[in-house]
Amino acid sequence: MNNTELREILIKELGIEGLPEEAQDEIVGKLGEIILKSLTVAIFDKLSGEAREEFERISEAGDSDLIQEFLEKSVPDLHLLMEEEVKKTLNNFADKGASGEERPKERGEI
Repeated sequence: MNNTELREILIKELGIEGLPEEAQDEIVGKLGEIILKSLTVAIFDKLSGEAREEFERISEAGDSDLIQEFLEKSVPDLHLLMEEEVKKTLNNFADKGASGEERPKERGEI
């Protein structure tokens, strides 16, 4: 999943297709940061101690192609993991709303 695919998924899932592109970019950017942090934690959980050190070293170099290559080699289910983190973030966003406050429960909802 690349940035363009992620952007399109977020715009569709959030139903913000009708907003101006600037507003879409701002929303996608903020959610993208949250997803990236969540994904990084999930990736670290899957890596061995030695692989974590290598990931940190590669990340510090800032070579996105090398990072992608390392992750694809070290995390076999990377695409699935990315999809799960996107869904989890969107569900949390829907539950709390854009303001960060938890939304009121619907009648009969626990």
